[in-house]
Amino acid sequence: MKLPLHLSIFASAFILGFSTSCKKIAERNEKATLNSNVNQHNTDANNAKGGLDQTDSEINKALGDIPSFGKTEGAEGILSSPLCGCTIDSSQIAQKILYFNFDGTTPCFSPSSTRSGQIKVELISGNNWSQQGAILKETFINYKITRLFDNRSIQFNGVKNLTNINGNNWFNFVLGISNLKYKERMFNMAVLFDNNQSATWNSARITEWSYVPSTTQINFAASGDTAINGFSNVDNWGVNRFGDTFTTYYNAPVVSNTYCGLWRFNAGELVHNLPQGEFTLTLGVDQSGNPTPYTCAYGYKVAWDVNGNANSIVLSY
Repeated sequence: MKLPLHLSIFASAFILGFSTSCKKIAERNEKATLNSNVNQHNTDANNAKGGLDQTDSEINKALGDIPSFGKTEGAEGILSSPLCGCTIDSSQIAQKILYFNFDGTTPCFSPSSTRSGQIKVELISGNNWSQQGAILKETFINYKITRLFDNRSIQFNGVKNLTNINGNNWFNFVLGISNLKYKERMFNMAVLFDNNQSATWNSARITEWSYVPSTTQINFAASGDTAINGFSNVDNWGVNRFGDTFTTYYNAPVVSNTYCGLWRFNAGELVHNLPQGEFTLTLGVDQSGNPTPYTCAYGYKVAWDVNGNANSIVLSY
């Protein structure tokens, strides 16, 4: 659920005596750098959120079949893992602790990616994860996602807690009459990129999943769930790869579905607040930056006003 955010600008003032042509060149460079960094920040945000949400979805599904976490009958122990490229260490299952170990070699998903490292999963509240109000603690230990076609990677070290708001009633979910809803809290997650740049991310969001039996389509929605730095509906905050502090808040929830792709959002509006200004992302637009008239969107529009200069750019997913 793509979004935090650096936009470094080359020069905020020009030295007296520069020629007009030099000023224009500097202005063009400034805009090009801004556009590039807006795109990079949003790419980072999408990769971080998409990677972690995909992992959460898999772990959630796996726990439904594991004794002491979701399964209500059957012998203790785990024979195999339903996660791609992963084995589960259940040696501490009596303490409601599991270790998900990723092999770093098996291609998974689209675009094809590998995963390495470990995630320690603990049920710290509730009798099982499917129970309403249960809390799951996920500790990411050098958990690294590498995209194979360009070898770009993102690595996580830190802790995230998930609260099961509604409880997992899978029967009613499949019938389309009950939604899955979770509260996420993540503080000081260390993020490392493939060029050794790093960031620190925090998150507070509500995610909700619904199912449409007639089309077998799963719908996803996310919204910010805290107030910080003078903003409400905040989803993310922290320090990005360029060393800038950021706060991301929602003007409207982001929504997507499995028909178009869970990380290709069809609607929603985010605002990235940075030292350079505010950058508004309108999700689910066509190539002209207008709300898409089609079933699936082309991309998203970024608009900003820095030093009185209003600009925008349309980026594809």
